[in-house]
Amino acid sequence: MTRRIETALLVDDDDAFRTTLQGALRRRGVVARTAATIDEGLVALEYEPVDLVVIDYRMPRGDGLSALAQYRKLQPDAAIVMLTGFGDIPLAVAAMREGADTLLSKPVDADKLLREAASLRERARPQPVTASATPPPGSLKLDDLEREAIRAALRESGGVVATAAKLLGIDRRTLQRKLKKLGT
Repeated sequence: MTRRIETALLVDDDDAFRTTLQGALRRRGVVARTAATIDEGLVALEYEPVDLVVIDYRMPRGDGLSALAQYRKLQPDAAIVMLTGFGDIPLAVAAMREGADTLLSKPVDADKLLREAASLRERARPQPVTASATPPPGSLKLDDLEREAIRAALRESGGVVATAAKLLGIDRRTLQRKLKKLGT
């Protein structure tokens, strides 16, 4: 069972988008706070931890990508989702390297955002060690296993797709197609 997202911080300079997403999350029972700048968001996190941080890539006074490491340091257990209207594979790789758990395209559906964030928090939680070598039926999903293997290879390669492909034993172009397909 995935862990529910109860608190969130939305960092976006677009007032209309930020308040609309905040309202959608609140209607789903999430205590959602907002920040219009990266610095405002960092200050908010110092005083009150959250389960989910949603940060925009393009902001007028500093981009979200350069602030990810600071957000991750303040909230090591939170799911961090970067949003962008200009997504591509190099940006996704860079975002994950800097501390984001995933990159989603704007506009984002609140239900999809919450499902993805809850899933990210569940995967990050340490799993208990069991004596059984065989996992229970239905607990392994091929896409999830593949996504995790790709993320691990990207982390180990420092985000270099060609090196990650070599670690995985596949062609670089194949890895790029998989990244696009899996939304990683």
